[in-house]
Formats: sequence, C-alpha cells, structure tokens
Amino acid sequence: MNRKQLGQQAEAHALEFLSRQGLQLVSRNWHCRYGELDLVMLDQATLVFIEVRYRSSTGYGGALESITPAKQEKIMLAAQCFLEQHMQWQDHACRFDVMAYSGRQVNRQFHWLKHAFML
Repeated sequence: MNRKQLGQQAEAHALEFLSRQGLQLVSRNWHCRYGELDLVMLDQATLVFIEVRYRSSTGYGGALESITPAKQEKIMLAAQCFLEQHMQWQDHACRFDVMAYSGRQVNRQFHWLKHAFML
C-alpha cells in the first residue's frame, strides 16, 4: 500500500471506531483554502474536528508529534471556515481531537486524544 492508501485506511478505521463510540459523522475530507478537515463529527452536542495521522515508524517522530503548531493553526482556520459556511453548527461547542495511528498495520496501535489542542 502507498502512503495515500494507508492514510485512507486510517481514516476509515477512525470513522468506524468513533461511530461505535457514539459519534455521528457530519463531514469527511472537507476542503477549504486553509486545508482539509479529515473528519467532522458530532459527540452529543459538541462538534468535533478530528485530525487522523498515521506513521509507520517513529524515525521522524510519531503520529502525535507530527501535529506541529503550524498544522494546528491550519486545522483551526479550516474549522473556522467550516463554521462560517455551515451556520447551523455555529452555536455548538467545538473540540479538536486527534486519532493517531502507528505501526505497520493501521489498526494495530492507535490513540484517540480528545481535546488535543484549543482555539
């Protein structure tokens, strides 16, 4: 599998796992000028922006470490853009989570980090 396929597999696994946890899909792979939001889901009354990261090795840092302050800024800007374009979600509380995958197989090791960063 190439990198893109592994990333898609990680996103599919994250969506399946989070759905089993009771979250509901609002949007997947939403694009704007600031970048992409991997998953936007609803956790009860909270709108959750979820970044899915996969790293097969930790040679250059793990999946969690790959979310730099610059990447966080892009995700937050994209989330603001999403809220501007989808007014029905503007009154909901928001949260930023990360689903981090590591290892040779996407579903082998993963970590769901709630409230990974704040606006």
